[in-house]
Amino acid sequence: MTMTEQRSKWVNEAAHSMNLEGLEVSDEYRAESEEYVTGKVTSDELVRKARARFGLD
Repeated sequence: MTMTEQRSKWVNEAAHSMNLEGLEVSDEYRAESEEYVTGKVTSDELVRKARARFGLD
């Protein structure tokens, strides 16, 4: 499995988990996670963006 495939799997699992909890996956999450999957941002950058979006920084 390539790194891109592995990252895609992790992102899909996270989205599935969110759906199971009754949460909706936002367009922002989808766009930012796609940047992570394609290697444009690191996992640390992805977390930083999510935290900033929710005012946690």
